[in-house]
Amino acid sequence: MKINIFHFLTSLVLLGGIASSCKRENPNTASIYLTMAEETTDARLTVDATGGAQVITISSSALADREVSAEIAVDTLLIQAYNERNGTAYKALPDAAYSLSANRVAISPGTNVSNAISFQVHGTEHFRVGEAYMMPITIRNASGMPVIDASKTIYLVVNQVIITRAASLASNYLRVDFSTNNEALRAMRTITMETRVMVNSFATRTPFISSIMGIEEMFLMRFGDVTVAPNVLQSSGINVDRSFTTNTWYHLAVVSDGSQVRIYVDGQLAGSRSGTQTVDLTNMWAGGFHFGYSANGRLLNGAISEARLWSRALSQAEINNGRCGVDPNSPGLIGYWKFNEAEGRTVPDISGNNRHAVATRDIQWVSGVRCE
Repeated sequence: MKINIFHFLTSLVLLGGIASSCKRENPNTASIYLTMAEETTDARLTVDATGGAQVITISSSALADREVSAEIAVDTLLIQAYNERNGTAYKALPDAAYSLSANRVAISPGTNVSNAISFQVHGTEHFRVGEAYMMPITIRNASGMPVIDASKTIYLVVNQVIITRAASLASNYLRVDFSTNNEALRAMRTITMETRVMVNSFATRTPFISSIMGIEEMFLMRFGDVTVAPNVLQSSGINVDRSFTTNTWYHLAVVSDGSQVRIYVDGQLAGSRSGTQTVDLTNMWAGGFHFGYSANGRLLNGAISEARLWSRALSQAEINNGRCGVDPNSPGLIGYWKFNEAEGRTVPDISGNNRHAVATRDIQWVSGVRCE
């Protein structure tokens, strides 16, 4: 009996090995996939006011011995699952903003790449401010070869290019007056401060500080200090472990949610610490809240764009989506300064809260600033 059981178990092992071998051979079966998705299923398409296009083809893992065809479709129902997997907040493009030039492709016998169609974006007039777009393009209803499921869909992030101008902070700085309409600003446990900034040159004299925005000794974002290099970003007791370069635009954000402070650089988490923080935006130490100034100087030699203050802790997805702009009516905005226009020396607060930023000198403009 024991011998029979041994032979029975041995047979099962052999059969399992054969089955396993067959499974390993399946990837060698001639199959089709989206050509773009051969190595990665994520892609980006950069568009401007004139639009943009992405070529779409399918490929086969072996030369076709007959015509192989497939339907190509945009499947916006896949966006929610993508966002849940990746912690993002992408939305579908408005219907009027895009089209496919055709919805079917074919691989001719003796070849392994199909004819091309294109996914077309028709300008940006239908885009909504502060929304990030991603369009899943997928294979449907293939005939002639099976489809490789892992490579049948490409998730195409659509980046809008914005060309604007920014305010120069070389030998200039701006102040925001929080002395009125400020009861909710005296003891803030949740707050987000964000901006886009470019540095011409970092400080070369002690204390080697280039102030970006905020209030010294309260809530300030700055480069450099006597204890770190002049091109190291600091805020709320966090030193960001990377070196910043001149003539490069960065999106910087500091988020305090009541239990943790986080710093994001270009939408990516760059530093954090645990602990509570209470911010008083009405504090007048060293003159109060400034852009490009703190503690009787410590100027930033650079330029600034898209600065915002929020009464809530933004998520990483919100920070990423709003790097080039947000809806001025967004909930929680304390102040929003685009720094692309001014009335005299006053940069308007477009949040509607009338917390305008006033420069000490006439503002010089930096043109051709690109954001995407």
